[in-house]
Amino acid sequence: MAESDLFFRIKMGEEILRAGAIPTRNLFSFTYPDAPDRDLAWLFDVAAAAIFSVAGFRGVVLGKTLILTVVFAAAFAVCRRRGAGAAASAAALAAAALVMRDRLVERPHIFSFAGEVMVLALMCAADREGTRSRRRRLTVVFAAAMAAWANLHAGVFIAPLLLVLYAAGASLDRRATVAGTSTPASAPRPWRALRLAGVAAAALLLTPAGAAIFQYLRFHTDIFALHPVDEFRAPDPVSDGPLLAYAVVTVVAVISAGRSIPWRHVLPVLGAAVLAGRSVRFGADFALLAAPLLAARLTALGTRIPSPFATAVSVRGGAILGAWLAGAAAGPRFAAARAGSPWLDVGLDESTVPLEAIRFADVNGLRERMYNDFEIGSYLAFDGYPRHRVFIDPRLPAYPIDLHRVMGRGDLTRAEWDATLDRYGVQSALLAYAGINRRVAWFGPERWALVYRKADARVFVRRLSRWRALIAAREIPATFSFTEQEGTATLPLFDRPAASPVADCEWQQRLGDLLFDLDGGGLDRALPAYRRALAAPAGCLPPEVEADARAWVAAVDLGAGDLEAAVAGFDRVLALAPHDLSARTNRAVALAKLGRLDEARAEWRRIAAAAAGTPLGRRAASFLGGGP
Repeated sequence: MAESDLFFRIKMGEEILRAGAIPTRNLFSFTYPDAPDRDLAWLFDVAAAAIFSVAGFRGVVLGKTLILTVVFAAAFAVCRRRGAGAAASAAALAAAALVMRDRLVERPHIFSFAGEVMVLALMCAADREGTRSRRRRLTVVFAAAMAAWANLHAGVFIAPLLLVLYAAGASLDRRATVAGTSTPASAPRPWRALRLAGVAAAALLLTPAGAAIFQYLRFHTDIFALHPVDEFRAPDPVSDGPLLAYAVVTVVAVISAGRSIPWRHVLPVLGAAVLAGRSVRFGADFALLAAPLLAARLTALGTRIPSPFATAVSVRGGAILGAWLAGAAAGPRFAAARAGSPWLDVGLDESTVPLEAIRFADVNGLRERMYNDFEIGSYLAFDGYPRHRVFIDPRLPAYPIDLHRVMGRGDLTRAEWDATLDRYGVQSALLAYAGINRRVAWFGPERWALVYRKADARVFVRRLSRWRALIAAREIPATFSFTEQEGTATLPLFDRPAASPVADCEWQQRLGDLLFDLDGGGLDRALPAYRRALAAPAGCLPPEVEADARAWVAAVDLGAGDLEAAVAGFDRVLALAPHDLSARTNRAVALAKLGRLDEARAEWRRIAAAAAGTPLGRRAASFLGGGP
């Protein structure tokens, strides 16, 4: 489970179940706690929370998988009712699944996929005349399904759109029937689809949000211009190759069919394509809606195969396709098992959340007024509310346009960013995806101390008296830069900021650690920093820190052949840490190389006694001729 939105949805569902009411304000935020928050997927949230309470993330993942399995099975049935063959239907839906793969996640829109397939099935029913009582029953069932859809996901708006387009296409088909260019059976009455479109449109209002759904939908049409969330961008060839290829195949299929494909089947797909062209999040909806059309065209192409070969091609093609689909599904599972991972893991993917950094923030009490990135706000709300609230999370309409305008800018100066955080009383910050996160570079070291730098997460605290002890113990001598071409770069701070409580000697020691890490173990920059730290008066560095640094520098001197400096360094280490056998061993080696053999033998005796029964003890004994 790697879908970040699920976290806040589970938490929202828990709050609805706890309070017995749907919150109308921004519960999880300390920036805008009174902002309106209209939850248009409350039914999904409650269901997700209920499943999570019983079976955890695994239960939610399995529930999603069950729903999507039903969706694709129903879509397969629609393809077959459109006259498509079984193999052609499977191939078209497999291609659609490939396009949809990033959207097959634990979010409310999976119920929009179910609703769209239901609308497709309804269109198939409309293609066939039925009794009046059957149509009435169908309308009642449809109305109930639309009401449920409206409370599961705001994507219900696509239902009246598809039905209006179907009605428009039916009208065109009837005109073609009158003109004698199509058969009467392919021209149902458009008013029936329009009536169902009205039912679907009315269902939009059957939620606790009421007419606010239109404001909610309008918000999402403009948000990308202010806050570039990836799923609201237009498709592009680099990121969306499968979608664009699928769209090209769909266009070719429609054009090659000429007038054999009814307009009522084409126009709804065209409408979905227009939505997908505006926002890539609708690419999955387009792929699913176009699948029956593609399946029918593949079947039609199959009929052109000469009859003596048609059966053989159909049987072999179906077998090959079935084997390929089974391999595509099972192959990654076998690969995971061979690599030593679970063959099927449906739990939480912890790599998507900076859990260690969050634990650091918790242990040090940094969660109260902590800035967080949009991407991890969902987990922080799930993990922290009601004890802690977040700066921002993925519930976009729960935050005003002004905040989205700031979050969407990439050209802020450090002063402008600092003023923004001041406005909200931010005292700490946790940033994820640090390698590509431009905001990491906006925390100036004059006012912010870097106290955590691991993996792809960074934690800063404002230089306040309440954080003085934490900064003194944890500050890392680094700041950051960012460019579009290179991403984030770590810049060592050779000069200690004036407001830092870290002593100069310890600053240089930490700088040496940082430079050693940045240079991949190189000594050119790290060694001078360590020497500057050790040149400070005795007692400047904590004893254990000084001992470690002197041991490392002395080992470097030993390797470089500066034996007198190495012995002096190890002498100081042993004065601080008399039981450090590593330093004592290195000192013995240095003494032996200097020809001070009596001193070396005395050192080996101490080592043999202290490490008796260990490989080191036996090695020391061997230097002494087999005995201490």
